[in-house]
Amino acid sequence: MNIFFISIFPEIFESFLATSLIKKAIERKILKFEIINPRQFCHDKNQKIDDEIYWWWAGMLMMAKPIIDSVEFVISKIEWNFQIIFPSPSAEVWNQKYAHSYSKYENIIFVCGRYEGIDYRFEQYMQDRYSNNFRKISMGKFITLWWELPSMTMAESIARLIPWVIQDEISRQDESYQISMNMENLEYPQYTRPKEVEWFVVPEVLLSWNHKDIENRKNENSKTI
Repeated sequence: MNIFFISIFPEIFESFLATSLIKKAIERKILKFEIINPRQFCHDKNQKIDDEIYWWWAGMLMMAKPIIDSVEFVISKIEWNFQIIFPSPSAEVWNQKYAHSYSKYENIIFVCGRYEGIDYRFEQYMQDRYSNNFRKISMGKFITLWWELPSMTMAESIARLIPWVIQDEISRQDESYQISMNMENLEYPQYTRPKEVEWFVVPEVLLSWNHKDIENRKNENSKTI
């Protein structure tokens, strides 16, 4: 899978791409990431990416054209089997179903806004030209300083579903928010050594090696939302 981030702060992604399973998946060529800075599509000498909002509202707004050109640049390289995700306040809220759905695509493009957002004509252009490939999705009813963070969160939730990113298949199947349970489950309590921490102990059934009893306990303790 190829994942593209369109961002004016590419350095934010350095730690994300150099850590843990994401790094290993890149090294094994399971995942490929590319960051496109839309300033390269600003043609003035200062590479100005934002401007004042009409009617003098507070804050600055990113210009539509450099963002449009950035997306078109990526699409010109991949041509097909792509989806564009714009993390932004929306009635649609990210969940595990979205992660599973997007994990089927070969190319994902994340558009990271800044300041007060992006000139609305960016959305109009995407909806007009790529209505089946563009989606604005929120991480929830809260605001972050930078939109790269929700983009990385969404990207990781997609990437972990790609075969061999997590090598233990059971870890991907037996988890919270299972599609098979309509995302209405939470994982059962789990334990590791030592047997006792403070005055809390590992349930005896988990030490019994009785697989049937352990499975029954797991099912009984799986929570329903």
